[in-house]
Amino acid sequence: MNPRIGWPSLPLALYILLRGLDATVLKGLQDYGLQHPVRGENPISFCNVFFLAQLTVGLAALLPGRRTLAADLARLGPADRRLLALDALLGLFLGPIAYYLALESLPVISQTLLFALVLPVSAVLARWRLGEALPGGFWLSVPLIGAGLVLPQAAMAMGVWRMDQAAGLAWALVGVLAFSGSAVSGRAIAGRGWPPAVTVGVPTLLTALVFAGIALVLFGPHHFLLLRLWWLVGVIGLYALTLSLGRELALRRAYRHCSVVVVSLWGSLTLVVAVLSAALLLGEPLTGRVLAGSALVLGGVLASRWSGPIRSAPSPVSGTRDADRMPPWP
Repeated sequence: MNPRIGWPSLPLALYILLRGLDATVLKGLQDYGLQHPVRGENPISFCNVFFLAQLTVGLAALLPGRRTLAADLARLGPADRRLLALDALLGLFLGPIAYYLALESLPVISQTLLFALVLPVSAVLARWRLGEALPGGFWLSVPLIGAGLVLPQAAMAMGVWRMDQAAGLAWALVGVLAFSGSAVSGRAIAGRGWPPAVTVGVPTLLTALVFAGIALVLFGPHHFLLLRLWWLVGVIGLYALTLSLGRELALRRAYRHCSVVVVSLWGSLTLVVAVLSAALLLGEPLTGRVLAGSALVLGGVLASRWSGPIRSAPSPVSGTRDADRMPPWP
């Protein structure tokens, strides 16, 4: 099959919207927590935010399949368990921590531009690990996207470069590698046809407990007692239920019908949502360099759409037939 990179499906379009709003909402919560400390402490931290967000996602995915969960887990082989553990480590633990810490030091727009590097990195990893062929215009897209990323960051570097921004840049690069790896492992998991309770529920619930443990070690039990109504509504209602749960379900659905390259290419459009939402909701400046960089990134995305068909591995669907065709995971 030589399917073209058409307009995104509904799950992929929903993922683009929710993923684009993620950084803006999280940055807004961080800033609001700094302005409204509780007992002199910012009640927003990566520990309690991701604990509640992932707890919400994990329970929502686990409960519908709880009756067959033990049998489903028993059917997993050692390689399957390693694949799930790797995906959780990269996409549910290391990636979110790096994402949060980068956002603490960088504006939403700069952070979003840097994380657009997930596109070329994940596409190359998918080519190497899963045998997915790159789209015809990939090597045209990469320079355009790279230029779009470098332009605003170079302007920042020529200005006043603070040490915390350097730390944010380092965390952003860690996050890019983690999320790129999880894109490939997520695609491999989607090809197995496992139920959501196994692929989402168990790993997400376990990493939520890890975040709870980190919060207890770093801050103590009182860290979960600093909650106020705005915190519960903002973190649980808006971030956990709407963004985290909705984004995760949309992404998993998109991976069942699209390759890593297609998801990554269209996922770059989250940049538009992030830039506009940061400007409208947080007042971040839309400079000429930011707009030019965003235009280059979008040009890179569209270049692959217009350049011709993409040759990739068959889109995975549920069932053992497709699971057998997926390459083994080390």
